[in-house]
Amino acid sequence: METWKKIAVGTVVGGALIGGTVYVVRLNKMNAELETVPMAKIHKLDLSGLTIRVDVQLKNPTRTPFKIKFPFIKLVYKGTTVGSSQVIDKDISIPAFGEAVVEQMMIRVPLMNIFSLSGSLLRAIQNKEPVKIDVKTLTTIDLGWKKVPYTKTDTLTLSQPKA
Repeated sequence: METWKKIAVGTVVGGALIGGTVYVVRLNKMNAELETVPMAKIHKLDLSGLTIRVDVQLKNPTRTPFKIKFPFIKLVYKGTTVGSSQVIDKDISIPAFGEAVVEQMMIRVPLMNIFSLSGSLLRAIQNKEPVKIDVKTLTTIDLGWKKVPYTKTDTLTLSQPKA
């Protein structure tokens, strides 16, 4: 009888270890397969500051539909944060093998911040030169049974507004 108890306990522990390992692998795989494609462009430059429009395309190349929290965007220029989006408590559903697009996130950068960060940023924008900026996308993937943080940084060239 003692032997059967040991076998039963060993089976339960082994099953839990295998199940836990499969669960963690699936979560990591799901995190790696969410693809974000940000697009940033200068929306407006005036005396009050710079407004940058950011659109983010969210792609789900898996067979599992899921929800994510509305993405939070940080703009980083030469290692310094120049602006960020608003935090919005909203869920976005992404179907299996589908996409969703979050459009027109307007990020305001006050003119004083531009001067204190780097005069080269303002000069490049005024001269319509390419400006490389890091766009950091942060969100949370809701798989139903687990919430997984997601962060991705892309380096983009800001497109100039059409005159």
